Amino acid sequence: MKNKNEAPERDVSRKVIKIVCSILVAVAVWFYVNEIYEVNVTTSVRDIPVEFSGEDTALADKGLMLLSGYDTTVDLTLKGPRRVLWKLDADEIRIVADTSGIQDTGIQTLTYEVVYPDNIPRSKVSVESASVYSVTVTVGQLYTKEVPIQCEVTGKVAEGYVAEETVIDPEVLVLRGQRDDLLNVNYAKVTVDITNAKETVIKTVEYQLYDYNDIPIENDNIRATTKLIQVTVPVKTVKDVPLRINFVEAAGSTMDQVHYSFSQDSIRLKGDQEVLANIDSITLDTLYIQDLDDYQTLYYTIPLPEGTEIVSGDPEVSVTITVTGVSERRISTSNFEYINVPEGHTAQVETGSLEILVRGLTGEVQAMTGDNLLVTVDLSSVQGTGSFTVPVSVQVTGYNQVGVKGSYQVIVNVSTTETRAAQTHALQPAALPPEREDGTHTERTKNV
Repeated sequence: MKNKNEAPERDVSRKVIKIVCSILVAVAVWFYVNEIYEVNVTTSVRDIPVEFSGEDTALADKGLMLLSGYDTTVDLTLKGPRRVLWKLDADEIRIVADTSGIQDTGIQTLTYEVVYPDNIPRSKVSVESASVYSVTVTVGQLYTKEVPIQCEVTGKVAEGYVAEETVIDPEVLVLRGQRDDLLNVNYAKVTVDITNAKETVIKTVEYQLYDYNDIPIENDNIRATTKLIQVTVPVKTVKDVPLRINFVEAAGSTMDQVHYSFSQDSIRLKGDQEVLANIDSITLDTLYIQDLDDYQTLYYTIPLPEGTEIVSGDPEVSVTITVTGVSERRISTSNFEYINVPEGHTAQVETGSLEILVRGLTGEVQAMTGDNLLVTVDLSSVQGTGSFTVPVSVQVTGYNQVGVKGSYQVIVNVSTTETRAAQTHALQPAALPPEREDGTHTERTKNV
């Protein structure tokens, strides 16, 4: 059996569908008519301020200025296609009056132009009506006066930071007005707050004029070449940076024998937070311990990292260095080792010995002999026979706290193996003739 309520429900659904379809058709027709036939409508825009072009250029060049008319506003009724006016932003409509045609002082009447946003075609929009069709202004003689700009900085930067000297742009404010209005103006002042600042503060602020009694001046007839002043307050952080010397150790010349002190062991710097964050220390010099004297005082000008300045501390520093428990000694050695000797050749150091300067713990240096030095002669660069000057390397054996100072070279004689053998044979003593019974030798003679 069918439910009795089903029929009324179906009727209601049909009515809803019909209503929705009717609305959709009406909207489609409405859009079609507006797009095809561009139905014009009107809209009102109120209180559009008037802008004056050429005031600071053409008019000022003639020694003239506007005394009144700045507060003029215009109401417009605009007409155009609905789809165009929908895109129109009322805040972007401008009323511009040109002052370049003004030649004299007194009351002048100016026409104006309505300027629309770039996305609005001028041919599609027209002015149906306006509250006024011209602008009335009063023109007077232009006088100028330059006054200094003072900056009042309020608040304190965050702890660990310092504020530097304020920079104002421009430093002087050029005022324009009637002579009587400008006479009492002494200076302009801007105020900037740096409370808890951790980086450079840059703000664009309005100025306030003051008279010679430091009383604020409120006078709309006084105009300025700029309305806003840029104030920059550099904010730097400070950091204590340690000073250091980079010591290079060697055998027998280690930090165990070095004692040093600074006239000041740190310097306080200021700079941008990002710069100081990457500075852990300042290295004054790199010193090889093996080359140090028993006692010396070295003087340095502290090299400042780029973008930093000294807040406190002396830019000059001295370092006193004492080396104890070490000594130097020259030792002669004949302990030579030859490597990379050309095949079929032999080598021999011409002098037979070499004097080496060693440095290290005094006890070990005094106990050393030439046998504790091994001189390696590398002949890899030698070709042929003859005398050659070649560098050598020297190694200390038997003592760990002694090192070699300086670099050395020797003159080495290189000859073939056969030549060396012949030379060796020539140096051997000649065989003696047979002995007589009385112990003397008979001479060998050649038969003739």
